[in-house]
Amino acid sequence: MAGGRLEVYWSPNSPDKFLTWGSDLSLYQVKNTSGRDDIASAHNFQISSNSRAYQLGSFTDVAFAKCLAWLPIPEMEGVIAIGQTNGRILLTSVLGPGETSPFHGKEYASKHNRQCNAVSWGLAEPYILAAGFEKHRSEHGLILWDVAKGGNDSNRPIMEMAFGDTITSVTWFNHSHTMAAGVNSKQLRLYDFKDGTKHTGSTNTRAVFSIVQDPFVNHRIASYSDTSVCIWDVRNFEKPVLSLQQNKAVSKISWCPTHHSFLGVLCKESTSLSLYDIQNANGLAAEEMEPIPLERGLILTENGETISSFAWHLNEENRLLYSTSSLNIKEHIVVDRITLNWSPSSKLVWNCGKKILQYIDETDSVYGRFSDFSVIMRQRAVEGYGLEADFKPDSELMQDVTTRELWCWVDTCRKLAQSGNPLGINFMGIRSALRLDTDGVMKSEMFQVPWNGVESAKISPITVYRSEERNQALRLCGWPYDPENSILGPLLEKFQADGQVSRSAALSVFHMKIRKAIKILTRSGVQKNQVSYQLVALALAGFTDNRETLWQQEICSMQKNALDDPYLRATFAFLTSPSEKYESVLNETGMSVRDRIGFACNFLSDTHLSEFIEYLNRQLTKEGNLDGMLLTGLSTDGLNLLQSHVDKTGDIQTVSLLSLHASNQEVSKDGRMQQWVNSYRSLLDSWRLWTQRAKFDVQFYKGNPSGVEKPPQQVYVSCNYCGKGISVFSGGKSKLPFSRSSPNVKSKLTGCPNCRNPLPRCAVCMMHLGSPLASWGGPTEHISKKPSINVASSVSGVTSKKSHPFASWILWCQTCRHGGHSAHLLEWFAEHSECPVTGCSCRCLNLDTIGHHIPVIANGHD
Repeated sequence: MAGGRLEVYWSPNSPDKFLTWGSDLSLYQVKNTSGRDDIASAHNFQISSNSRAYQLGSFTDVAFAKCLAWLPIPEMEGVIAIGQTNGRILLTSVLGPGETSPFHGKEYASKHNRQCNAVSWGLAEPYILAAGFEKHRSEHGLILWDVAKGGNDSNRPIMEMAFGDTITSVTWFNHSHTMAAGVNSKQLRLYDFKDGTKHTGSTNTRAVFSIVQDPFVNHRIASYSDTSVCIWDVRNFEKPVLSLQQNKAVSKISWCPTHHSFLGVLCKESTSLSLYDIQNANGLAAEEMEPIPLERGLILTENGETISSFAWHLNEENRLLYSTSSLNIKEHIVVDRITLNWSPSSKLVWNCGKKILQYIDETDSVYGRFSDFSVIMRQRAVEGYGLEADFKPDSELMQDVTTRELWCWVDTCRKLAQSGNPLGINFMGIRSALRLDTDGVMKSEMFQVPWNGVESAKISPITVYRSEERNQALRLCGWPYDPENSILGPLLEKFQADGQVSRSAALSVFHMKIRKAIKILTRSGVQKNQVSYQLVALALAGFTDNRETLWQQEICSMQKNALDDPYLRATFAFLTSPSEKYESVLNETGMSVRDRIGFACNFLSDTHLSEFIEYLNRQLTKEGNLDGMLLTGLSTDGLNLLQSHVDKTGDIQTVSLLSLHASNQEVSKDGRMQQWVNSYRSLLDSWRLWTQRAKFDVQFYKGNPSGVEKPPQQVYVSCNYCGKGISVFSGGKSKLPFSRSSPNVKSKLTGCPNCRNPLPRCAVCMMHLGSPLASWGGPTEHISKKPSINVASSVSGVTSKKSHPFASWILWCQTCRHGGHSAHLLEWFAEHSECPVTGCSCRCLNLDTIGHHIPVIANGHD
């Protein structure tokens, strides 16, 4: 081919063969190279990481070739029709002459010497060859031959069309005798060679080059001219359905044969291939605005190489073969735009081509990279997180430290509420305890507290601050709040039992009990074989507040830099702090927020304490850190913090469950809390956790008896005749539905109180529903002693039809709509599997969950 351009074509007959057209025609076979190590040569080359092409044959006489078409017959593999510039059409086999290629060497020609612009084999009749020629005033431009025709007139055309016209391109339609041809560079025409020589349709356009038919839509074709690609619907041939403008001149277009309405467009001197998804175009044809398909660019080459040609594989989905300006041939798999679906139950599914759906869930290791918090929420919901009335903050469900600290604050407030403390009753925070939320002024007393367990004469006492507000704040932090530190001992023992040795030692030092801290570290170091604890205890034993000593200058600084434990670092920072602001301790983020606040309430002056609390409040609110609830409490600021937490983590579960255990009037009136609760309800519904949803609603309305409006009743028993609700008491809007009437009321209502028509009958005893429960004559006495009835009783809650109030309640099947008294139906289904109504074969009990727990005694009635 002139200019060194290399064209590529996939075989229409074999899935592993392709043809190249450049200085010659070469046929190649693609083989998998896994486990092979072939040496590259002129006759084989690598086209992908696991595929290699091997030459099967070639044809070198292509000097006058202008166009070609591959015969689509598997038995004639390698037969090519070559249209030449001298007006001849040569049939040749790239594999050479032989029994499998009887057409090799055949020639067809027009009467006059003129260029052949296009050749195309028929699809309905593959031996029909159509050729388009340049214009001649005395000859047709479109000529058809039957290459299978024998005899003396085998080279005579079977039909000629388009007299005196130039044919620039031609293509056949699938499963028909219709062709589309580009005529005179200004018109597209449709011809049916079974219907005469006149065209059956036409449209005026300059897009007459490279006509291709959509393999999935028989009435759709595409063509191009210069920088414009047009999509046509031949049923309405007046104007194109779509016009796709390109930045450069178009060199080739091709529909993907394995992907619905997927068009590839290649421009000259381009390093990328444009792909258009046209599947939604026709749906908008009636609108004035031209529809725009989905477009994407596919970069195939590197280092500035341009693409010469491309070809879609006919069978393998989205497989593409392309050639470059440096005469390299490569294959590529086009990755589809995926449709991603993420189910509420943490299942991720997406399409991989037309036939494969890939699927992962939370059990896959890849899924863990998504940091999907809903997986944690669902697991906690299944295990009953936050639904118990005596919910403990140290539950195994509390894997997250921040969430555990939140529930510790809730637990502390509940304990304070039991003693009548208003801080606990209203779930207030540190800011309320210190009166910082009301611009109150703290007035604390300053005390000098000596060290305990060391020589007090050598070590100066520490300044601490006391006030009633500080004591309230220390209560919320769980710190000792009385001068005698009465709860310090049990608190330290609890920390040690929980394995928090360094925290226990640090709190001992913060309460000036160095000897206690040394004992804790030494004992734990021996028990756990932790040498580091013993070294820290040794360092604490030499403590002195004299800044000139070696301990202050060297040993302590070395310990602070070498220690990994935040509580031990804070301990040495406290002992060596040069000022009473204690920045190194308060800025130790490894410590819990309540310990940092407790430390501040003991050792900071009123001014410094207010500044620290406000700074920490702003920081935690901005971060959405639930530790900040200890500062804000359930207030407007607290709700702002919760909103920030939800925005950052999506954890609506914790903020919704907070409403079950901690609420006040201010929270109940805020719409955000109700929105979180409704969102969590919807989430439980999407997870199909109906039991957890019901328990949540019960706890929610129990904890908010007046602050939240209860939902209206949604289930009624209505009359079959008038459709109105059936009630024990007639008249008035406050009527109680029959299904909710008091079980102690011995009603004799057997008809509708509105229309007076009788109620349905029990399918077993045939008495009207609502009448006093009567024996239906079945084997009640001996069945009640059998295990199956005991199982039924334990599941349904009916222990005896004569004593239990639920025995006379109405049950009905949601499928066949038959029903009766609950006691009678349970007795019936203990022996039968089908509905008690004659002629009804519905297996009512098996449709319900309870049916799996009540075995059928006898199968004789099945």
